[in-house]
Amino acid sequence: MNVEWNEKAAQTLERALASRPGALGYCELAGFFFALACAPQLIKPSEWLSLALGEELPESDDEARALIELVMTLHNHINLQVLEREPALPAGVEVRAEPMENFGPQAPLGRWAGGFGAGQLLVEEVWPPFVDETPDPEALDRTLGGLNVALTFFTSRELAGKWLRRMPGKPTLEASTRRALDALPASMKALAELGRGLEDARRARDRGPARSAKVGRNQPCPCGSGRKHKRCCGRGPAR
Repeated sequence: MNVEWNEKAAQTLERALASRPGALGYCELAGFFFALACAPQLIKPSEWLSLALGEELPESDDEARALIELVMTLHNHINLQVLEREPALPAGVEVRAEPMENFGPQAPLGRWAGGFGAGQLLVEEVWPPFVDETPDPEALDRTLGGLNVALTFFTSRELAGKWLRRMPGKPTLEASTRRALDALPASMKALAELGRGLEDARRARDRGPARSAKVGRNQPCPCGSGRKHKRCCGRGPAR
């Protein structure tokens, strides 16, 4: 069962991140974590914590623990959704009804897309070795590139327009925006299945343990937090 992540938790984390210079915003962090969760190799917190929270943690130990707890709860929530191949935008990342209003840093989805792009930059060197092991790496690389375009589409109108000018027929931004919005859930699911599928294939070949939602309560949590599973992703729903 996924750790519960609700609107109240999202608002609390958003306020905490907004007070920290150099930290990602809440929506950006959610997109960032989705990119990391879909990567075919575990990305440990030590590799992303400073990027997410800035260079220095709060001076108060209690404040630091509370912030990290919130960040790890969001991380685990997204990671478990991807493990189960059921990804979705978390609470607090609202999609506006008018498609053209979802672009850029003033829109939650635009910020999520920007965070996803930042996460993909962090993991861009992780993907090629896994893709190269497949029967048709060039085709798979094109698929991955297309998904990256779809999931960063709302970062800005300028970026979306640049991509559209490269497409046959030069489709209009308005029509393409509606299609991109409608296709977002399928694009998220496709990337989750692609990344974890590549990981599963290598694990099966090497006979190593895969990241799994079914982990013993006293075993290390597969999210890479360093905690026991029962004190991390294996906790009951937050109250």
